[in-house]
This record gives sequence, structure tokens and C-alpha cells, in this order.
Amino acid sequence: MGQAVSAASSSFRRKSRAPSPVPQATAPPAAKDHDPELVRIFRRYDTDGDGRISAAEIREIWGCTDAEAQEMVAEADSNGDGLISIEELGALLKDGGSEDLPTAFAVFDENGDGVITPKELRRAFRMPLLGGEEHTIEECFRMVAAFDQDGDGVLSFDEFKAMMAPKSA
Repeated sequence: MGQAVSAASSSFRRKSRAPSPVPQATAPPAAKDHDPELVRIFRRYDTDGDGRISAAEIREIWGCTDAEAQEMVAEADSNGDGLISIEELGALLKDGGSEDLPTAFAVFDENGDGVITPKELRRAFRMPLLGGEEHTIEECFRMVAAFDQDGDGVLSFDEFKAMMAPKSA
């Protein structure tokens, strides 16, 4: 599962200003041009729909500090514009990036409700970005149960972090 984190790891950034009027040409390319999972993840972070992810958008979603959000953007921003394009996000997810668990959690938490269900876990494992592993729903229920400390049947971020922690030898 650590491989899934590496594949999903990255940091995102949201704009710290009001949405700027950006021509539609800069909006995220159609799903036919990119992996549908990448488009879904990108749109989740690009809350103002301008085709770029800013530090403010990341800060909003993760509740992190400005400095942390800026650092996340810098990790993915290959062209130096201070924003993350869908191509930059795709490259970061493909290359792995640093082990950024909040970003990995967002990939697994498909509906953004703050928890990962067994169905979301199964869908995430199927993503080409995460290696396209096939798991039965029963296996995913067992994985969730193994780390579900409060017994609510889903994984919170802290439980996900425990699941993804490297196993000590």
C-alpha cells in the first residue's frame, strides 16, 4: 500500500486571492485529453474552476498554513507560475512526489467527506495512477476494519495515516 501513497503523493495549492477572470481556454482540458481520475482529482482542488490550483485553494481544503500551502504548490509547479496546472498535477502523481499523506488521502476520499469507505478504497486501488490493483469489496472491508480504531466502518485521516505507515521490521 506504500506504493499507492507514493503514486498518490503530492501537494496542491489554491489561490490566495479572489478568483481571477480567466478565459475558458485555461480551464482544465476535457476528460478525453486526460485520465478521468486525474481530472476528478484536479477539479476537486480547482474550486474556482479557473484551470489552475492555487495555494489558497489548497489551504482551504486542507486547513493548513499559508507557508505549508505554498510549499505544496512549489513541489508541483514546474513552470514557476505559482500555480498547479492539470499537467503538473499529473506529472507529480505519476512521479510520486514526496510522501504527502493529505494528498494521498484526497485521492482515496472520492467524495471529499473526510473519510474513506471500503468502496472508495476499492475504486482508488483500481486507478491507473495507483497501479490499477484489483481488490474485492470484502478485502477492502477487511483493510478498513484492520485500521478502523473507532469502529465506525470508515477510515479517518489519522486511521489512513496509520494504514500507510511503513511496517517496521
